[in-house]
Amino acid sequence: MTKLMTDKVVLVTGAAMGIGAAIARAAAKEGAALVLGDVAASELEKTAGELMQSGARVAWAVCDVRSQSDVDALVALATDRFGAPDVVYANAGVEGPLGSPADCTEEAFLRVIDINLNGIFRTIKAVLPSMTERGSGSIVATASVAGLVGAAGLPAYVASKHGVVGLVRSTAITVAKTGVRVNALCPGMVETALLERLIDADPAIRQGLLALKPMGRLGTTDEIAEAAIWLGSEKSSFVTGHALAVDGGYAAQ
Repeated sequence: MTKLMTDKVVLVTGAAMGIGAAIARAAAKEGAALVLGDVAASELEKTAGELMQSGARVAWAVCDVRSQSDVDALVALATDRFGAPDVVYANAGVEGPLGSPADCTEEAFLRVIDINLNGIFRTIKAVLPSMTERGSGSIVATASVAGLVGAAGLPAYVASKHGVVGLVRSTAITVAKTGVRVNALCPGMVETALLERLIDADPAIRQGLLALKPMGRLGTTDEIAEAAIWLGSEKSSFVTGHALAVDGGYAAQ
């Protein structure tokens, strides 16, 4: 049986851990050559090493998506090692501080926007020209279910993720006739380090989240990764400009 990403070059930002690492593992199983970027150097090297031990072709580099030159360098690494990226998972993101907008400093707000939204813009900017030139490519931007509905106490995060969905839709329409697809992945609450930081800040969050979930549980990174692989692959060839909720039914309420 042909694997979904055989002979594909897959680039992942925010790849060191959590959803990004799970996407990288899933893409490797589907036959992809991987190029991974993250600011967490030691965790990134560990993830890359584990993937190579499993037989995957992997290149990696420290990449801060707040820097266009860093993102451009990661794309150049992909091109030099394996070829121009076929599938790009623009996944790097942070949660930002909990609290009211009135209590959020401008510096903290703009940092979240710069990573979560501007970082995805920079990634799209870096890969879109080569994709449109050759007439193929798939970009999947990690948004959130918080990009589809409101969520109290995370003003910068929710604003950034709504922005990601808007950016994806606009870009998808712009390039739809070129053969390039652009979609948003919208995970619900998943067992990740990001969630653990929120729970550490307010332990009541876990039970509150479970009470809101129609399926009565949190998701796993592997479940999110499976959806990401489908969205990035040719199995979703007629899907573009879509924001796919992978959230246990939360946004359907």
